[in-house]
Parts: sequence; structure tokens; C-alpha cells
Amino acid sequence: MLHLLATALLSIAALAPEARALAVPSPQAPLSRRDNLDQIVLPGFPHPNPTVSYWQDPPHRIANLRTTPELPTSEVFDYVVVGSGISGAAVAFKLLSRDPSLSILMLEARTAASAASGRNGGHCKPGDWKEVKDWVELYGEDEALRLGKMEQDCVDDVRDFVRTHNVSSGWQDVETADVYWTKKAFDEAVEIKQFQDELEKRRPNDGPWSNKRTVYAGQAARDYWKWPQILGAVAYTSHTQNPYLTVCALLEQSLDKGLNLQTTTIALSIDKVSNRSDAGAKWEVKTDRGTVKGKQVVLTTNSYTNALHPGLASTGFLVPQRNQVAAVHPSKDTSNNTVFRRSHSYPDLHSGNNYIAIRAPGDIGAGDVILGGSTKFSPTRERNITDDSVINPDIADDLHGVGRVVFGYENWGESTTVVKDWTGIICNTPDGFPVVGGLPNEEGLWASVCMNGHGMAWAFRSAEALVQMMAVGETPSWLPKSFDINRAWNYTAEA
Repeated sequence: MLHLLATALLSIAALAPEARALAVPSPQAPLSRRDNLDQIVLPGFPHPNPTVSYWQDPPHRIANLRTTPELPTSEVFDYVVVGSGISGAAVAFKLLSRDPSLSILMLEARTAASAASGRNGGHCKPGDWKEVKDWVELYGEDEALRLGKMEQDCVDDVRDFVRTHNVSSGWQDVETADVYWTKKAFDEAVEIKQFQDELEKRRPNDGPWSNKRTVYAGQAARDYWKWPQILGAVAYTSHTQNPYLTVCALLEQSLDKGLNLQTTTIALSIDKVSNRSDAGAKWEVKTDRGTVKGKQVVLTTNSYTNALHPGLASTGFLVPQRNQVAAVHPSKDTSNNTVFRRSHSYPDLHSGNNYIAIRAPGDIGAGDVILGGSTKFSPTRERNITDDSVINPDIADDLHGVGRVVFGYENWGESTTVVKDWTGIICNTPDGFPVVGGLPNEEGLWASVCMNGHGMAWAFRSAEALVQMMAVGETPSWLPKSFDINRAWNYTAEA
């Protein structure tokens, strides 16, 4: 049966050659072969042989873990969590922290934390401060402040987890800045900062005001930030890390509390159990290794959600997008240069929105510069692609060269060494917010998905909210209403 399903899906895949436009195979080694469906690509599902992320080399000790050698098909679990990224790991951790007696099975199609959480640019950054003015205009002041505080609180919660559990993921508290090359973009940023200052004076207890932003303009910006061609910068506190190691540490906390993790196990479909007398099971999840049952199922499948839930897919609200990252190394010794102790992002250079993190002294790969973005070099902007087994050569060329441009010769030196290229799949929504809550009219089926490439700043607190919904039956007052899962269907109705 699975063979027939795979064959049919492969035929569908052949109808979508645009998904591979402007892409070349990655030269990096594939993951180990699977038990079943070896090398078969199921459209919309995780690719079995993705590019190897910089962060995943070497693989973590739990990368290929199966807590039990055989898939536990005879047991009915309290929760079946699909996906082992930051969202799934946080849901399991928060459920088991609340009630260690829970039985939780986690299914991961590839290796642990192998999707977007282990493939990003290494930031944990509250970078959406620039949206608060627009949020006020669109959703009102209360919701805008709720959104801003949610982002900062989530970043702080991840930081606190890393510190509390002594996680070895190269976590660094760094000064970051959004830097600007054009007068128009910088003037808009200054206007937003002034708007926030006025908002803070009126509502000092309601916003993300603990993280102060400082504006540098003109020569003062160039002198302070040491980027020779910028017109201005807005600096604040952020963090860099190996995100893969952070998520694996989160998973290990749950494994110690009894989580059953099954890697390289593809969830193929989710169905209601027909015989409800089966020890309280409400849902069954069919995988390539058998069918498992749960009283509740949680989708933390991000960009792959459409493949598992036709109802959500039909709304058109969740849009996958391939993002690309490169690790490079400047030819000049940067170990004593303060500009390489910071992180950076910019929205208005020729290459579009780029973000930059740098590996700190003492870390593996110290001095490596991690650059992401440049999707504007793809005619499709890499949208509606779920294949992270390839890289886009045009995007790679820009990421390889842009470091020398933005840092300048005095900082960077004459040449650049390319360390690694990789891709990952994110999920976007039209409004830029995650989708969190219970699936309508599907009791016991939940989701925390589509983090809009901002998972480190949305997912941890979204998981906390979802756990409260599942365990207590209430939505916390601090969760932005803009995250409500039901808006996906409202979007379809309004489209």
C-alpha cells in the first residue's frame, strides 16, 4: 500500500518542475538511507536527503534516536507530537514539565531537529520591533503591544532555558543592529523608533521596553558600527547560538522525562479512530513504519503541514518557502575586531533583506560568518518549495560575496573562503504570524505551525500557550489574538 502511495505521489511531483528551477544539487553528503521508502520524495513532505546544515555537522548524539527499536503501535499515547523542531520540542518539554506522568510519542520524518530549527541563521532575535507602528494601525494598540511583548518574552524564555540547563550551544548575548543604506529606509526606522518611545511613555508596563533601542546616524553610525557605507543603525540586544544544539538539548530534557522519540519515521496521514473503545484513542497517525494512536495529536510540522492536513492546505494560508544560508570566512584576522562580535541585519541593500551572525571566539568555527537571505535573486522568491536537498546558485553567489561588501576591505580583507551552503524550508502566512490552537471541529487535534521564519522568537511561547489550551482548556490572555488558528479559514472566506 505504501509503495503504491509513494508511486502515485512521485507521479504528482513530476508535474511540478518549477520547484527545482534555478537550483543545483548540494555537494554535501546525504543522510543515511531510510528503513522504508528509501530515496523517495513525497511532494510536500520533508525531503529524505536534505543539504547538511552547518549546525548539524557533526550530528548530535540523538540525531538518529529511536527510544524504542520498534514503533509502539499497540500503545495509546496521551499525545502524539509530529515534528521535532523548536515547536515540537517545546510542546513536549512544557507538557512533561507540567505532568511527568504523560505518555508522549514524537514522530520525526528525518533526524532530530533536522528541519528549519536546525537550518536557520543562528539568531535568537526580537527583530520585529519595526512592525509595531503597522500593528497598531492594523490591529489596535492593545494587540500591537501584546505582539511586541510576546516576541521579546519568547526570546527571553529561550535564553533562560539555555542558562538554567547549562546548554552547550554557543549561546552569546550580543549587540545587534538593523543597519540602513538608504535615507528613505533609515528615516522610516527613526520614525518607528520615535513612535515606540511615545508609546512607552503612555503605556510603560505593557510593551517590550526592557530591550532598549539606540539610534546612530550618519558618521556616528559608521564610526560606531564600523560598516563604512551605512547611513544609520538601530542597535539593541540579541543572541546568537547553534540552534540545532539548543533544540536537541530541549529534546533531551523531555527524553529524560519519558518522551518516546522516533526519528526517520514519516507521518503520512492523520485520521480519526473509528473504534473509540480503543483505550481512549481519538486519532491514528499512519507512518511508513506502521500506525500509532493517540488521545490527542499535535502538529508542529511548520512548512510541511499542508501535506498532512488537507483542510489547512485548502485555505491557502500556509505558504512554504525555501530559505538559504551560507557560512563563509574572511581572509583577515577578525578575532580582535568588535564588529565581528556583533550580529547584523539590513533590509535595503541591493541583495534585499539579509541577516548576519558570527561565531564567537572559542566556538567551533570561530570567526565564521553566517549569512542568510537574498531570496530576491530567485524569480519565485523560492515560494511554494519544500525541497531543501538543493541550493540556488544565484543566491549562493550573492551570499558568498556580500560580506566583503558590507564589512568593507579594512574589516574583511581581500578574499572569502566558503565553508558551507545549505537550505531550509520555512512557512509564511499572509499576516506574518504563526497558526496556533485546536483545529476547528476536530477535537483533540492541535497545531502550532508556520513561524514565518521567526521560530526562535515565536515558537517557545506559542508552545506554552498551546499546552495551556490543551491542559486547562483556556487560551492565555497574553497570547496575541492574531495567532488564532481559525483565521486561516476566515482568510479563505474573505479571499
